[in-house]
This record gives sequence, structure tokens and C-alpha cells, in this order.
Amino acid sequence: MAEGWQTATLAEKIPEPVLNRGPKPVWNVLSREAQGLRVDWEIAAPQQWLQVRARGEDAETFLNLLRKMFGEAPVRRSRVERWDVHKGFITGSGRVGFGVYVDIGILEPTRKDALYPLHRMRAQLSDGAFKSSREILQEMALADYFPVNVIVTELQGENVTVEIADGTRDQLLWWNKLLFDRVIAVGIDRDYAEKVVQSANRGLDVIKIETLSLLVQCLVCKLDTDAPGVIAKIGNRLRGVGLTAFRTPAKRLLV
Repeated sequence: MAEGWQTATLAEKIPEPVLNRGPKPVWNVLSREAQGLRVDWEIAAPQQWLQVRARGEDAETFLNLLRKMFGEAPVRRSRVERWDVHKGFITGSGRVGFGVYVDIGILEPTRKDALYPLHRMRAQLSDGAFKSSREILQEMALADYFPVNVIVTELQGENVTVEIADGTRDQLLWWNKLLFDRVIAVGIDRDYAEKVVQSANRGLDVIKIETLSLLVQCLVCKLDTDAPGVIAKIGNRLRGVGLTAFRTPAKRLLV
């Protein structure tokens, strides 16, 4: 039997409102993965990143399962190298004009966000059009805690520059081509999102829920339903949950 605690910092960032409400949503998800395993475990959230400590005969198996499901944060700046791909989360959306910051989990020796610069945002997300970072972020519904996979393109001292990886870029551009509005819900697990949609009788307005990360869900709206309308109908049932509307430009082309 393994002795002592083993630790993994997963590539999942816990939104501040969830930390304020308590860890139950996270606990529920991880409890399902621990079923049948001989393991004691506990969670923490250093600088909002999900850290799991485990001990027992199946501790290593449990942590490896979680690493495979959620990925692992680099934690230390020295572990980040050029051309690495990391899962990160938008932070400070719309607060600076020269791009947007992405938190990729650099916590030591000091916390450091990576910069996704405006010129790369334009090239990757707006076909080179001369738009502001705020316009692009709003069009793509890239609010705080939105998960993105990024490629590290430059390391200069402690500064880290990134651009979004092909998978994330393709996903966002594909959304633009489809006729479905979407609601990005931050700070909620999938099970609870499904319960809220059902209890609000919005099953006909929301045709599918896509999980973007542990606590970020994407509610796909019916063809004749717009995202702001869904937010108006379910917002009062989701206090403390961030709701952002994605308005597909493909609908406007039909008018």
C-alpha cells in the first residue's frame, strides 16, 4: 500500500463564485471517478487551480485517471517551453486593448498569465479584419474562464506569449458557420445545468449541452431561439453563474 500523499494540479480553474459557494460541484464529479477505488482524497484550489491530494492503494491510479480526463497544469514557469500546448482559461476579458490574457497555470515562483496578442487574435479569429480585442472577444463569447488550448509561441524572461491551438480555433470558427446561438455558462457542472434546463421547461429551447471544461458548459440553442432569450428565462435559476451569449453570425446571413 502506498504511503503518504500524492498530489496533482489539474488543468481546471475553479471560478471564484464556485469557491465562495463551496466545492460541492467539484466534489460530486470527482467522487464518481473515485468509485470502486481504494483511495482517500481531498481537494484544494491554490490560486483557483484544482489540486487533488490522494493516498492509498489506488492513489496513483486515481490521480492518473484525473490527469487523463482533465490534463495537468505546469505550475512552475520552468516547465513551460516554446511550442508546448497547454489548456488555459481566458482572464481579464476585455480589460486590455493589446490582446487578452490566458491563465495556463503558471503559479510558481509567482503567478504569471500568458498574453494572446491582438495581431494573432485578428489573424486567427477575424480573418485579419481590423477589429479591437474587445470586439473579437464579444463576438466569440470569450468571457473570463472560457477554456482554450494554446500554443506557447514566445518566451522572453518571465513573459509568455501564446496563440490558440488549431482545435480551439476550428471550434470557434465552426460555431460561426452554424445556425445555433449558444449560452456559455461559467461556474456550473453538467448535471446541474441539465437539471436547470429541465426544471425551467427550456428543453425545447436548448437542444444540447456541451461540456467545455469541468465547470463551463455550452447550452446550444434551438434554431429559432436566441441566446439572450434563453439567458432571460433561466438566469434567475442560476445565481452566481456567469452567462454569456454567443450570437451566431450565420443567422444574419439568412435575413
